[in-house]
Amino acid sequence: MPRSPWISDLHWKRDGQQPRSQKTQEALLDAAEVLFYESGADATSVVDVAKKAGVSVGAVYHHFRDKKALLYALFERMSNQYETIGRDAVDAERWEGASILDVLRGFLEFSLELGRVRPGFKKSGLEAAQIDPALRQHFEELQARNFKGLHKLLLARKGEMAHPNPKFAAAFIIDQLSSMLRSRNDQLIRKTQIAPCTDEKFISEALHMALLYLQVEVTSRGGQVK
Repeated sequence: MPRSPWISDLHWKRDGQQPRSQKTQEALLDAAEVLFYESGADATSVVDVAKKAGVSVGAVYHHFRDKKALLYALFERMSNQYETIGRDAVDAERWEGASILDVLRGFLEFSLELGRVRPGFKKSGLEAAQIDPALRQHFEELQARNFKGLHKLLLARKGEMAHPNPKFAAAFIIDQLSSMLRSRNDQLIRKTQIAPCTDEKFISEALHMALLYLQVEVTSRGGQVK
């Protein structure tokens, strides 16, 4: 799928030049991220994580006191990355000259890419939030911040909308697209009826729906929704 030029520099890749100890820790977190997503933290043992990461059980305990500590570390990594990438993604300077269509397309493309590359990114980290209200509150605050940033980007382009209440309409369409993305990215939980369609088709139809609701007239300048 071709990447929007507005988000071409956003990525989730880590620095490959890491000390050996840090690489082992990252490998353990990567393994836990996948396993907690697939089976849940309760059904995953330290032995499972070690086997998935290709290290000894002793290596797990060298880096983490127990599975709970591993869970908290996973949440910390997830929240730090989510905060950083979220801040960069909604930076107003990034989107200077972009239309509503550009903003929404970038949001959909990047969210789908995250779902493909790291399907357990959010869910695995949120396993910790289920047992610690403070962590859950922290993540909800991060989500609210990202929502606010995206909402602000859309409202900065409210002149493109013919909807009588742009503020509500922008919030509504962000909620709708976010729900659609969650369903598409988490097929382990809920198999949607449109699961077989390509990401390109999904994006095209989602944008068509969003622009109709916002009452945005798409011209050749912004690129037609195909």
